[in-house]
Amino acid sequence: MADEVKVDKETFHNRLNQLVSTWKSDKRQSSDALFGGVSSIVVLMGKTEEQPVLHKSNAFHSWLLGYEFPATLMILTFDCLYVVTTAKKAQILAKHLEALKGGKIQLEVLVRGKDPEENAKQFEKCVEAIRGAGKRVGILAKDTSAGPFADEWRKALGDLSKEIEEVDVSTALSSAAFACKDEAELVHAPTPATEKREG
Repeated sequence: MADEVKVDKETFHNRLNQLVSTWKSDKRQSSDALFGGVSSIVVLMGKTEEQPVLHKSNAFHSWLLGYEFPATLMILTFDCLYVVTTAKKAQILAKHLEALKGGKIQLEVLVRGKDPEENAKQFEKCVEAIRGAGKRVGILAKDTSAGPFADEWRKALGDLSKEIEEVDVSTALSSAAFACKDEAELVHAPTPATEKREG
């Protein structure tokens, strides 16, 4: 699989920048209608399900990276995208994500290993990023993430979950990200057939 995966750098940065730009613009409005005034967005994908269900987290991975990476956590703030993944995925993910660094939005890749203390520090870094960004946190409310990785993240979130206000940003991501066609998508979009009429 490692040879098959190729994350397009230009598409990644264009989409990430467009999403953050729309999000910032929305936050400046007094109504905060679309994103609900959130200052960070959490996208958690658990283990691969035996009977796959299409969640918004799957769609976000596909839209931003071109692939789905189970057992991966993404924390997006206005300044940085934190990506936490397991060592198993790291051989694929980290290799491709390292090449994506250097855009307007910082990218920090944290790879979990066998050291529980080091793993705890990585999740703590994400918790601090959420805390530092602000009280309102965007989540994908209907997504169900299962498995040890997802459970460890929920445990790490622990007491912070009492301090923050979770806001469902599923609709915001659908309209601000997935529904907006960029140039790459428009080139591959099917065009309706036209019927040639005589007369």
